[in-house]
Amino acid sequence: MTAKSKTKASAGVQELLAKLDVDMVGVTRLNDLQGTKLKEQALRLLPSARSIVVLGAEVYPEFLALTTPETVTGAANPNDLYIRHVEYLAGGLNRAAYEIAGVSRQAGLKALPLPSRNVPTDRRTLESIISYKHAAEVAGLGTIGMSSLLVTHKFGPRVRLTVCLTEATLKSTANESSPVCRDCNICISKCPAHALDWPKEGEPYAINKFACREYLEAAGGCSECVKQCPVASLKYT
Repeated sequence: MTAKSKTKASAGVQELLAKLDVDMVGVTRLNDLQGTKLKEQALRLLPSARSIVVLGAEVYPEFLALTTPETVTGAANPNDLYIRHVEYLAGGLNRAAYEIAGVSRQAGLKALPLPSRNVPTDRRTLESIISYKHAAEVAGLGTIGMSSLLVTHKFGPRVRLTVCLTEATLKSTANESSPVCRDCNICISKCPAHALDWPKEGEPYAINKFACREYLEAAGGCSECVKQCPVASLKYT
């Protein structure tokens, strides 16, 4: 494929991004990620990738309000409604990622759409095969807060993410946006698993991933770090 045809093909993918039925779209270009772990992760999955497209969907506060870390054995669990909601959002994000991949591939450009849920994870470290939240942060969709979650200006941490790697050279959405997390300590003090702690100087967060996961599995669900975040409800107060 010639340089001219690649440019034309990339333009087609770029046009699609504005038409996707998602709440947030961000792009980071691998040329801007020199020497980063995120670039290594992306190239390990698609060695010819040029751009990472990050897609986000708002988690409805109505469902988030139903979540609880305390459940009664045998009783109806409202957390299940939240889980079904997240599954629905994941389906929409997956479809959008495959739309990007489809247009890319039709234009002769390789692409790899990744799942919004059940991302392959190293069980020794609980590190995913590629960090969606770090890709989103670099793409200007928000900043990572003390909860270890991406915190966005529009929805706080109430977002689900996925990414699509593509050979298309797309326009970066990276910016110098101010941090969204208020460093208010609420997520740390309210964490029922005591998995969060004050971060060391120069680090955005401190989390015991294993304590978080074990509590989540034992309780049958927990979203307190999202639910308690004051940024999460800014639009609804």
